[in-house]
Amino acid sequence: MRVAALVPAYQAAAHLGEVLLRLQALPAPPDTLVVDDGSRDGTADVARSFGARLHSFAANRGKGHALLKGFELLSDYEAVVTIDADGQHPPECFPAFVAAAEAGADLVLGARPRSRDMPGLRRFANGMSSGWTSALAGRAVSDSQCGYRLYGRDVIARTPMTAGRYELETEIIVRAARLGFQLAEVTVPTVYGDEQSQFRLVRDVPRIVGTLLRLSIEGVLPPAAMRAARRSSRPAAERTR
Repeated sequence: MRVAALVPAYQAAAHLGEVLLRLQALPAPPDTLVVDDGSRDGTADVARSFGARLHSFAANRGKGHALLKGFELLSDYEAVVTIDADGQHPPECFPAFVAAAEAGADLVLGARPRSRDMPGLRRFANGMSSGWTSALAGRAVSDSQCGYRLYGRDVIARTPMTAGRYELETEIIVRAARLGFQLAEVTVPTVYGDEQSQFRLVRDVPRIVGTLLRLSIEGVLPPAAMRAARRSSRPAAERTR
């Protein structure tokens, strides 16, 4: 299976190099694309110096935009593993995501234990959003906010995605599940050191809650994009009836 690594990065110069080095040290190092989301701290220079493929935005647009651009640029791969640039995702877990996909999963979610290593407010927000996401997806989702994931080519191609910030990752889980894609989870460590996550509770939690409200309504009144995706996923004979 041809799997690429996608690293969305913003103001990540201090930690990106180590992430790229550890990806390169894997038994089967993946091709790696860094999407620099308008950083001003030398993130792009670090990516270049470690030999990663690079795409840079002129200004900060948000993680969702970086992911969508990365998916576009990596469309010739069978799957894409997204891994954060701040060191909170151990690259050594990468092969476990690939193994889950090779076993039949279309979307593989990283799941961090909600231990005391995770800041209290983050634990609360994660538990709330994961429970709500589970109800909407119709299956248990342990960690709806972990950005360490594997996306199969069909998930990327067929799941309608709305550009934005962190809320895109919640939307993908629910919509992919509703389209019948197979989800799996890989347990990953909870890592919090001196790195600075770009997730902001005051800014990003309301956006995620708004997305969950929208997805709740979609369960009754699906938008045109989801109706079209469902039609295209049915067998050809059924679509022509």
